[in-house]
Amino acid sequence: MFYFAKKDFLLKAIIDLGTNTFHLYIAEVKANTLHEYYKMQIPVKLGKGGINNGEITSDAFRRGLTALHEFAKYIERFQVKDIQAFATSAIRNASNGNQFIEEAHRQFGIPIQAISGDVEAGFIYRGVNHSFKFPDETVLVMDIGGGSVELIIGKQQNILWKQSFEIGAARLIDLFHHENPISSSEVEALTAYLTEKLKPAVEACEKYNPQIFIGAAGSFETLLDVVINDLAVIPLSLSKHAYEIRREDFDVFVEIMKTGTQAQREKLKGMVSFRVEMITVAALLMQFAVEQFQIKRIICSDYSLKEGVLFS
Repeated sequence: MFYFAKKDFLLKAIIDLGTNTFHLYIAEVKANTLHEYYKMQIPVKLGKGGINNGEITSDAFRRGLTALHEFAKYIERFQVKDIQAFATSAIRNASNGNQFIEEAHRQFGIPIQAISGDVEAGFIYRGVNHSFKFPDETVLVMDIGGGSVELIIGKQQNILWKQSFEIGAARLIDLFHHENPISSSEVEALTAYLTEKLKPAVEACEKYNPQIFIGAAGSFETLLDVVINDLAVIPLSLSKHAYEIRREDFDVFVEIMKTGTQAQREKLKGMVSFRVEMITVAALLMQFAVEQFQIKRIICSDYSLKEGVLFS
């Protein structure tokens, strides 16, 4: 059933063109409250085969346009005029990224803006900040994309430091995850790589000392779903959009992702199919942050860039 926009409604269509998944979110914000009308996510895998070569392959190019064609149908059904589409790591770094943006506009009339990692990080923090009442402490927010990882340190509404790193899950798989399950030597190589690449984040955490780690949507939703459906643990609810995970449950999740085969991950009740391939390196990224930055509390939020744009 579809609920069409009335004239007094201020519906917006937000499109997040991620490296692994394209997201459509149709919603409005009234009285600082988000009202969702429709959302869809399509696993495009835009970075597959070309992420570390700086190109979108022809197959991925077609998958991306097919997803936008599907989105355009729902935008028309909901009569949305205000459309904002944001391209992140895979498109902004691809030699043919502008070609994809131009073709999407030509075929579907969707205006796509390629945003920097710095802008992306700001939207992510704003989105997560609206998902629950932030504690009066310094927090570290992480968003794990297919192409990039955003880390933001903040307190309440204020961002103290932020940076985007081109070390997303698709890139890490291409570089380090070739065995099934991932081998100990691959884990060691990946950890050494993260230690080198994330030095600025280590320095920032030493300066600001965040004790609370907040994961933004994506792989963190899988963490939450596996804890609930496979570990049979009920996490602490902070709101309808944020839950706190116990450290012992987090450690079990990481161990399952590290030691399990792809076939075993596919059988998990809390695992959506399009995250099976990337969740192992994502879990290792989470573990690196929790251990390296000496995190005390782990929170999963289902808000991220899309909601950040809406609240902006």
